[in-house]
Amino acid sequence: MLLLFKDNKGFTLTEILFSLSLLSILLLLPTFFLTPSHNITDEKAAIEKLRNDLVFAQHLSMSQGKKVTVLFEHNELILFYGGREQLRFDYPIAITANPITMDISEVAFLSNGHPQKTGSWNISTDHMHVRFSVQIGKGRIVYREL
Repeated sequence: MLLLFKDNKGFTLTEILFSLSLLSILLLLPTFFLTPSHNITDEKAAIEKLRNDLVFAQHLSMSQGKKVTVLFEHNELILFYGGREQLRFDYPIAITANPITMDISEVAFLSNGHPQKTGSWNISTDHMHVRFSVQIGKGRIVYREL
């Protein structure tokens, strides 16, 4: 029985340190190669904010009883009614708008809230591409991912 305990076969300190360092490197590899998800979350939030701001412009036209036009430049959505600029909405990420059947700056809502023109345009960020559409009717501003 005593002979069993006298045989001390185990790992040396160097072998344990090497194994632990190799394991820690393998565990840290995914953190270097995966894209941070907060960028995509911020982009989704900015796109949803753009949609909400367009719906707000539509509601503003109904509440004020005046035509509201939209201008998008340098990551800002600018609302005009009554012949002058009224509001600016800023977006923290780079957004690019490309026309499909209409430009985003052609969006206008009549005094009853209906869009003056219907159509679509693409919005692009670093990781997302969506298509916005203005449809006939109140509250009919939709987008879908491409």
